[in-house]
Amino acid sequence: MKDVQKLLEEIRVYGEENDVPISKADTQEFLLNLIKENNYMSVLEIGTAIGYSTIAFASTNCVSKVDSVEIDENRLLVARENIKKSGLDKKIKLYHMDAKEFLQNNENKYDFIYLDGPKGQYINYLPYLLNMLNKNGTLVADNLFFHGMVTGEIPVTKGCRSMIKGLKNYIQEITTNPNLETKILNIGDGLGVTKVLMKSEK
Repeated sequence: MKDVQKLLEEIRVYGEENDVPISKADTQEFLLNLIKENNYMSVLEIGTAIGYSTIAFASTNCVSKVDSVEIDENRLLVARENIKKSGLDKKIKLYHMDAKEFLQNNENKYDFIYLDGPKGQYINYLPYLLNMLNKNGTLVADNLFFHGMVTGEIPVTKGCRSMIKGLKNYIQEITTNPNLETKILNIGDGLGVTKVLMKSEK
């Protein structure tokens, strides 16, 4: 078992050198603090990549279970190796499948959900994710600004138009739905932090 912090640093370097998206340092710090402050025990991650966030979540003392979904087989192979090195494999379950397929066939509930998969699909995943949240749980979506294309700081490139439209639809829904409470934070590449408002009993 390798020192987890040292392993995470090595994974971050590998990600940067091999063009694998890794959550930014300030994003990761925010996520871990949120989990600790709320004593969240169960985590769902959409988008394992090479296991950076997966391992960070599992290394948090209060977390007892991390389910993580990734469709890219090559990245998942690297993630499995990294998780094995971390010694946290008993806490982590990896799913090699399309995220929507997983969401449509999984009835588990989670305290914390980290959405970092295909950006254009966020809006399609949302109903399933909200249904999977435990009471007082939190859904965090990453990359909502998408390098400034969503906010209009830089022009939307031709190949990204559909994805940016999907992200804008997601932001519209989580910020206007009366059953949700959402904060859009200028952390990393933009985080959407969403909680389901509890309906009062009649």
